[in-house]
Amino acid sequence: MFFNMSLTKPSTNNQNSIKSLADKHMKMVDNFVSELQQLDVKLWIEGDHLRYKAPKETLTHDLLAQMRDRKEEILNFLSQSNPTNANSHGSLIAQPEKMTIEKVANLSYKDFVSHYLNPLHPVVITDAIKDWKALSTWTPEYFKKNYGSKEVTVDAQRYQLRNFIDLVLASTEEKPCSYLKDTDIPGLFPELLADIEPTLLYSQYNRLLSPMLYMPAADPIKQRNAFLELLIAGQGTKFPILHFDYWHLHAFIMQVYGEKEFTLYSPVQTEYLYPVDMSSNRSLIPDIHQSDLEQFPLFAKATPLKVIVKPGETIFVPSGWWHTTRMLTPSIAVTMNCLTNSNWDKFSQDLTRDLVNSLTSSENRQSRLTILESNISSYLDNLGRLLASLDPNQ
Repeated sequence: MFFNMSLTKPSTNNQNSIKSLADKHMKMVDNFVSELQQLDVKLWIEGDHLRYKAPKETLTHDLLAQMRDRKEEILNFLSQSNPTNANSHGSLIAQPEKMTIEKVANLSYKDFVSHYLNPLHPVVITDAIKDWKALSTWTPEYFKKNYGSKEVTVDAQRYQLRNFIDLVLASTEEKPCSYLKDTDIPGLFPELLADIEPTLLYSQYNRLLSPMLYMPAADPIKQRNAFLELLIAGQGTKFPILHFDYWHLHAFIMQVYGEKEFTLYSPVQTEYLYPVDMSSNRSLIPDIHQSDLEQFPLFAKATPLKVIVKPGETIFVPSGWWHTTRMLTPSIAVTMNCLTNSNWDKFSQDLTRDLVNSLTSSENRQSRLTILESNISSYLDNLGRLLASLDPNQ
């Protein structure tokens, strides 16, 4: 038995039938999108990903399942639609520059996953660390009195902490001090860990903590603590780099003392932000508050999201979101990173690149490159599926 595989031109009837089926299918997608619109669900395309944002309690388990199952259809529908005038779904497509950063309280982990983690949308959670002892004890004077003799490195300079705190307290908008960052709490201040318990609810199922995950150029102890770091700076100090977190990791910044202004840019605005190179997480723009538009003319098109984070508040900065900060007062904060199913693909790409670069010498780089990339990518794909199976929310 054999089949005749010769190609023939479809008849007019067949063409009409195919078109009719396609139109009917598109209508079904249109109806589903309309249903989402009536629920005030906002959708947008970010790269090749479908992103969404919805009012609390709107997306039922069934609707979320339908969105996952029909993701490719919705992506195709949105890509063919002109949000300005093509159809009634213009208000459905949320432009990043029109978003806001909400402040929310009493946020369940399930709602965090569905409304912020999976859609990769930043949020400020006002009561996530309400039980931390640090909120009532950590002040610049506290660190000066109890840890003044500790040595810290700030911008490649060594200080006794008491001397750096003096600079923090004297810092002004006109003469800001340097920024204490990259300071490992478990390594340098292990006794402070008791002050920042319980562990942040929204960081559960953090894959950075998996012993199966190897990350080059990362301190294994820091990785096992989700890169938990102490941040201290004075009024007027700015974080020195517009960036997104390395390996496309999510970031939680818990503000313990003082107020800090965050400026964020969605990943879709990357083309306006002058990354150092195509794979870099750092911008060439030295100061977004005093940018040279002659040198960086596209930056004029970038629209920031700004929010002031106050003591006791936690900001979630999703994977790939560019951000920087400015201190409004002397400030003490804690930062940690997080890896979940929502940023696993981007993380895997970054990690694969770094592993290949670290394992391949210049002499045989080209001959081993393809094999290494294939093996590493396959391993991470399998590891991602395994870790996803352990997370009931994915």
